[in-house]
This record gives sequence, structure tokens and C-alpha cells, in this order.
Amino acid sequence: MPVITSWVAVSLVWKWLYNPAYGLINYFLSVFGIDGPNWLTDPHTAMIAVIITSAWKDIGFIMVLFLGGLQNISPSYYEAASMDGASKWHQLYAITIPLLAPTTFFVTIISLINSFQVFDQVMIMTEGGPSGATTTIVQNIYNHAFRYFEMGYASAMSWVLFIVIFIITIIQNKLQKRWSN
Repeated sequence: MPVITSWVAVSLVWKWLYNPAYGLINYFLSVFGIDGPNWLTDPHTAMIAVIITSAWKDIGFIMVLFLGGLQNISPSYYEAASMDGASKWHQLYAITIPLLAPTTFFVTIISLINSFQVFDQVMIMTEGGPSGATTTIVQNIYNHAFRYFEMGYASAMSWVLFIVIFIITIIQNKLQKRWSN
């Protein structure tokens, strides 16, 4: 459900959950005698709150990808390994992890690209955060383009972002050939 829900809805719900006065997270912390922080207004916790929200929303998508990768592994590998006397831990290390390398590579690339393009949740939850604690590259591009009307600068920043993501993807693709089949 989190994967198909829009970032606007998710951000609004999590903004309510993080509310220091009536949010559920601080309420549950108070049950244990812990004073919860001001999640979205404290520069030390604002980015952590955004990261937790992003991880919660994206974990389902990543799990579906890994489930598909696990279902692609033939049971005959595990049968042969168990006949040879391999333990479950050795099967995990010698069969599962190496055969999930392409899936892990894909998830890494997609997650990296998504992390560079964080915008919606930051804009709705903190608008750049206390003292700019949650300002991201894409939000910076948005601010220069639509708040300061510096379209050329925003365009240049967009191209730099594209080039950085492209270079990192190429490097990961080259390194992936070393540890993936």
C-alpha cells in the first residue's frame, strides 16, 4: 500500500505522526516515559524523520524486487548443496547472495537515483527544514527556478545532477560486472 500511495498523502500522514504535541510517535514514546523530540522542527532530527518516512514508503517496492529475485533461483541449487552437506548459512552465502547480485545491483541503482531526487516529502513535511537541515538538491533546483526565477542556474544545476547520477550509474555498472553474473 505505501508504494502506490502518493508522496503527498504519505507526507501529510507522517507529518501528523511526527507532530510533537499530538503525534502518535511521541505519544508511544511518552508511554515508556521518553520525551519525544520535535521531529520536524529540530535540525538534528528533521532529516532522520524524512529518511524514516522514505524508507517506510520504499521498503515494499524493494521487497517485491527481492522476492522476484529469490523466486528466480532454482531449487535445484539448494538440493544439490544440501546433498553435498552444505548448511543453510553456507547455502545463503554461496548460492542465495551471489544469485541475488543482479537484483541487488538494480535495487542499489534505483535507490541511489531516488535518493538524489527527494523532493515531495521534504517540501510537504519541512519545506527545507529548520535551518536548511532537509534541503535537497532537487529542492534547491526548485527554489532557484520557481522562487528566485533563476532559470538558467536551475537548469545548470539540473544538468549537473543528471551528470552526477549518470557517472555514478556508469561506475556502479562497471563495478557490478566484478561481483555479479
